[in-house]
Amino acid sequence: MGEFNHTIDPKGRLIIPAKFRQQLGERFVITRGLDQCLAGWPLSEWEKLQAKLRALPMTKKNVRQFVRFLYAAAVECEFDKQGRVNLSATLLDYAQLKQACVVVGVATHFEIWDTATWQTINQQAAADFAAVAEELDFDF
Repeated sequence: MGEFNHTIDPKGRLIIPAKFRQQLGERFVITRGLDQCLAGWPLSEWEKLQAKLRALPMTKKNVRQFVRFLYAAAVECEFDKQGRVNLSATLLDYAQLKQACVVVGVATHFEIWDTATWQTINQQAAADFAAVAEELDFDF
């Protein structure tokens, strides 16, 4: 959990917060996420996600498209000595990442957002927070 502002260098490298690196382990997966962000999982969580994907009915066109889109950009990553990860051009393009970004912890995974996109998404979430809690029947 948490929200961290970072910068992507000209070579496409991003420092992952130390807090997340400890939980990710030596190897982890980053791919396209929902809402135009990138999503990263520890291998143990990625394996759980893969099991859910395998259980989907591949006879449905939208399932095939979703699975292909997710897997096509997936990259198994490891950190360099500075705690950085190298993001592919495909991933950078998808999330419209250029330089300033936000790394956000989300329960079982983390997300990487373009700063401007994150601000827009986060403002909308803040405006809808109480209504969504009520809709979900979620009690603190």
